[in-house]
Amino acid sequence: MDKNVRNTLIWISGFIALILGLFLYSFLAPKQLSEMQYQELGYFGFTKGREIRPFQLTDQNSESVGLSALKGQWSLLFFGFTYCPDICPTTLGVLNQAMKKVEKRPRVILVSVDPERDTPELLKQYLVGFNPLFQGYTGEFDQIVGLATNVNVAFGKVPGPAPGTYLVDHSASIVVVSPQGEYVGFIKAPHQAEKIATIVNSLQR
Repeated sequence: MDKNVRNTLIWISGFIALILGLFLYSFLAPKQLSEMQYQELGYFGFTKGREIRPFQLTDQNSESVGLSALKGQWSLLFFGFTYCPDICPTTLGVLNQAMKKVEKRPRVILVSVDPERDTPELLKQYLVGFNPLFQGYTGEFDQIVGLATNVNVAFGKVPGPAPGTYLVDHSASIVVVSPQGEYVGFIKAPHQAEKIATIVNSLQR
């Protein structure tokens, strides 16, 4: 066979293989979910990320944290408190199960809505029971209110079961923050580990 013909055939074969490979990749590679699929899983994303105003809080290691601590990777924020009898431990348990199913772990942060009782030490002790990688934020009440309001989370004290005690009513949604430090959506309750993992894996593609 003529050398030029052979080289041409080799080039054509290579080109066909490349096109076929790209086609198969585009067909088989995991894709981001559609808006409808996200909503069926409980995630409601915004068309454009919303700015989070600067804040200053303290983490479970008594280190100062601000907006920069939410940048660089995806973050899941849940506003709750250590004295919470039901929603908070249930949600943190589900988040721990979800982290076992994600391809790349996001930050999981419990932002205390009860800074009066939730010290950094107590947050650290509490979170270790769920996942040692989970982070906790506490601090001045006004700063927590500012951050919560910025991401559409509401909370407030209510009387507890015994005289002189109190609980804190709060939103049960999980706030989703992009690697750019923007509020991009939320995962509504009730939460399921498989659904959270599916949402996170899709967002990170």
